[in-house]
Amino acid sequence: MNQEFLAQSANEARGLAIDAVHACSSGHLGLPLGCAEIGAVLFGDQENGLVYHPAAPKWLNRDRLILSAGHGSMFLYSWLHISGYDVPLQAVKDFRQLHSITPGHPEFDETPGVEATTGPLGQGVGNAVGYALSGKHAAAKFNTADHTIFNHHVIALAGDGCIQEGVSREAIAFAGHNQLDNLILIYDSNDVTLDAMAEVTQGGDAEQYFSSQGWDVDTIDGHDLVAISKALEAAKANDNGKPTVIIAKTVIGKGIPEVEGTAKGHGEG
Repeated sequence: MNQEFLAQSANEARGLAIDAVHACSSGHLGLPLGCAEIGAVLFGDQENGLVYHPAAPKWLNRDRLILSAGHGSMFLYSWLHISGYDVPLQAVKDFRQLHSITPGHPEFDETPGVEATTGPLGQGVGNAVGYALSGKHAAAKFNTADHTIFNHHVIALAGDGCIQEGVSREAIAFAGHNQLDNLILIYDSNDVTLDAMAEVTQGGDAEQYFSSQGWDVDTIDGHDLVAISKALEAAKANDNGKPTVIIAKTVIGKGIPEVEGTAKGHGEG
């Protein structure tokens, strides 16, 4: 893993997000800035990141990345552009414009590389659980002793607001009960929600909660490229019947001193 290259890529993604949101005077910068290192490893770490093919975005055995926190869509568009998907720079510049392929929230079948329409918080967690279940079903039906057709992973990126929602709680319980060890949930734990700091809007111990639902839990520094890579490596190697949650402690809006680490860093629109 080339850490210097990935760190540079993370900053390039931040720059794209800042320019796009500024150009349309609307959007959420907090997640694209706070999760830039996560994106760099997912899309740039050839050993432990996503298995994908930009020229064949619907390749059957690709890893699926679902952005549950759909308001942070510039995270996805920035990385799809950088990674070579058919999301040209002009599409990034047209963020949130009428008839563009970069709408305010990701839309399935509208943008190459977007796996699910998301926006309502927590919905993407449910999408990811369904995708993981279908992946297990496909593997059981088509894989043989001599040929592995399906062995992909489903990765969801969700924030504090997503985890607060009832739909995600139901999906998390279902995933643990059904032993979906092909599912990886990256929890962007920045302790901020749109209303206020998370300490005002939520409580409880996230590690204990996920563990009680039958999940493996790994808490890391969400800006440490090596830690992110190692966490993904362990999660992908997991075959113990437990889905994995990577609780990534991040700083929302990282890179903009005036708002980083505060509810103002969330953005709006």
